[in-house]
Amino acid sequence: MNLQSLTQQSIISLTNLSSDPDSTLNFYRSDSLLSRILIPRPVESQNLSDCRQIFSRHFEGLSNSIDVPDSHPIYKNLKTQPSYSSQQIHQIKTWSLESHSFTDQTPYGTKRFTSQIFTHDPTAPLRLILAAHIDSKFFPNSPQNGFVGATDSAAPVAIILEVARSLTPLLDSQLIQHLNSYQEERVTLQVVLLDGEEAFKDWSSTDSIYGARALAKAWSEPQSTPTATSKLIRSLDEIQAFVLLDLLGSSEPTINNYYQETGWIFDTMERAESRLDELGIFKDLRIKTLKAEGSKPVKLQRDRGRRRPFFVKRNHHNQVSFGHIEDDHLPFLKEDVPILHLISSPFPRVWHSLEDDRTALDLQTILEWNLILQTSLIEYFGLHRFLKNSYSKDLNVRRKDELVI
Repeated sequence: MNLQSLTQQSIISLTNLSSDPDSTLNFYRSDSLLSRILIPRPVESQNLSDCRQIFSRHFEGLSNSIDVPDSHPIYKNLKTQPSYSSQQIHQIKTWSLESHSFTDQTPYGTKRFTSQIFTHDPTAPLRLILAAHIDSKFFPNSPQNGFVGATDSAAPVAIILEVARSLTPLLDSQLIQHLNSYQEERVTLQVVLLDGEEAFKDWSSTDSIYGARALAKAWSEPQSTPTATSKLIRSLDEIQAFVLLDLLGSSEPTINNYYQETGWIFDTMERAESRLDELGIFKDLRIKTLKAEGSKPVKLQRDRGRRRPFFVKRNHHNQVSFGHIEDDHLPFLKEDVPILHLISSPFPRVWHSLEDDRTALDLQTILEWNLILQTSLIEYFGLHRFLKNSYSKDLNVRRKDELVI
């Protein structure tokens, strides 16, 4: 069954998973999350530290403590060098934070980097990652040192955080069911906010993607002691897909598929976009009243006739696009992690210029990204079962090679 079969109530359910995307995504509001991170935030800056606090508070507000039934115990490996041990988990705190801090040499000397990893179910054996970088490019001189990086990558970060917020009640319900049934292998959502993506001078293998390189290396270490009867397990091996968002938020992005292995997820998002458009949900976004400070309605920047799709539809002649773009996914790709790279190509015209500020963003486009990702992840995780209306009855789970919206 596809999205066209949904009832009106189901459509309302889909579009209102997030009760107030304004508070996260509406950059016309000075108090929105996106507005608060639209500031220069180079590596080691106070601004970047402040942004990390914003991200931490966001997930603290989403976190819940969920009891693990004694009838279905869960054990977690605790690494205590040089031995490994398992400990029973009696309660799961959702959206746990792991900070990955390290120092590295840069063209400007030794710098400290801190990436943040938020995991809905830290005990799950498998995970899908939504990732983006949190730093803005460093410029040593004025006025370039005022570079904000709205599309690069403040908007992608805000979109990911809003998706996490919207899906949290469904993820919580699914986790409770899984803990009580213990019949399905648990797959969780993980948000990875990487520090140090930008080169300090010229992009190279040593001056770029600092956080991604360090995290991939850390996750390549074994989590348990290999024996004659048990294989070596690395954190990297538990990643079903690494979905990287970059250079998004401006109008009419062009998104190509670069990797065959995750082509089915790309197709899921392409179909989600198509169905949402066909149902007029994107059109409804344009006429929806969004309030900025005070009582003024927000004017959505994009106002055109026929909408051009974000995703370039794949066919048997066009399965994978050539010309892979260097970005934070590369260290994970080298370790055979399945990659989906959601990046606008060609790059936005404002790339690495002072014009990449809030004026480069299009609210309509950002809200559409939010709905596309929400819809796709509901399918991916099978969360439709936990919607409290007819939408849960209308949407069936499909095998990954048959997934439709």
